[in-house]
Amino acid sequence: MKTLEARETILSQTNPQRRYSNSILNIAKYLWYAPASVKVLDLTDELQLHPEIAVFAVVDRAGRYLGIVEREALFSLVGKPFGREVLQRSLIKELLTHVSPFDGRQNSLTVAQQIHRKDEENSKVTSDTGEIGKPNKYYPLVDENGIFQGIFSLYDLNEYLATITRNDIELAGRIQERLLSTTKIEGSRYSVVGWSRSAKGVGGDFYFMQEIQNGMLFATLCDVSGKGVSASLIVSMLWGMLRTYDFRRGLRDLIVTINKAIVSTFHMEKYLTGFFMIFDPEHSKLLCADMGHSHVYLIRNRHIRPIKGRLLNIPIGIEGDVSPSLMGLQLQQGDRLFVYTDGITEQINGVGEEFGEERLKKLLLSLSGDGQLLTERLAEQIDLFREGVPQQDDMSFLLFNFEI
Repeated sequence: MKTLEARETILSQTNPQRRYSNSILNIAKYLWYAPASVKVLDLTDELQLHPEIAVFAVVDRAGRYLGIVEREALFSLVGKPFGREVLQRSLIKELLTHVSPFDGRQNSLTVAQQIHRKDEENSKVTSDTGEIGKPNKYYPLVDENGIFQGIFSLYDLNEYLATITRNDIELAGRIQERLLSTTKIEGSRYSVVGWSRSAKGVGGDFYFMQEIQNGMLFATLCDVSGKGVSASLIVSMLWGMLRTYDFRRGLRDLIVTINKAIVSTFHMEKYLTGFFMIFDPEHSKLLCADMGHSHVYLIRNRHIRPIKGRLLNIPIGIEGDVSPSLMGLQLQQGDRLFVYTDGITEQINGVGEEFGEERLKKLLLSLSGDGQLLTERLAEQIDLFREGVPQQDDMSFLLFNFEI
């Protein structure tokens, strides 16, 4: 056998000319290739000098991709009894596995979607035939001329996607913190405090408060279906719409506008419940719309009663057209309105018991209208109650106080 110095190099590394931003080529760690005419045993001997090579491509004389060979599978064949004798005259092209290549210029997310669709198709085929399909471990990349560019592993792709997800969640969390940065507004005759704590870093609970025309106040608390980044998308969209809405058009028009936007964007796959209100301090009147939310208390003279409209409104995003029913409340001095999401009352402890409405009502009656104190005490009480059980759902509330 020729020595390493005497023979020409069998394995070579490709050098892609250009790596596009976010292209799949950026995660290709395996760049080795060998000519199709190389003998199996010569290649095996050289691989002994490169333990880092887990997989390589087989190419023709022009460098066009033909297939891949996994190191483990190759050494398994050669290592069988009489393996070297059997493979003595064999060429590496006889042992390659043809895996359909991807264009190295494609976006990584696009490639991930294509692999997912292929896996779904293969699963359907194997379920019909009763045979178990084996997903590919490695995927080759080529340029527009079919020239080999590199190989990426499914593990590396999953790691890349996980990193993107983590970064997206962190970014969404920072954005949501900024969206919920206004925690208190005080007017001449009222104050309103908001509090929110998500279950997954980012979530679907959302509150918004803003002084509008003629000294009036608009405030809302919403609970978007689901959690995580998908729910935070609706939160960001909703915040943008509220910031730019002309409230002279009224509360009913606002809800119709939000509903159209969510239906057209998410095609009824996402929805939200919410309580929307406009307070007119000059007339001590609160105009409200409960869009399937139903978690609202009026606290008056140390009594708590739920606020429910005569007509039930469906959540936003369920149907293409909505005609929300509004209700008016004439407030009295000292009235408080507490709007919350069900993540608070449905939090369980170690034995599966829920925090419940009675504990919440007892806490509300034990405190004055100080919303900041309620924020501290409520979070403290829930954390004590859950006894280390993870927070299941996003938790949020708005506390509105009216003073003459």
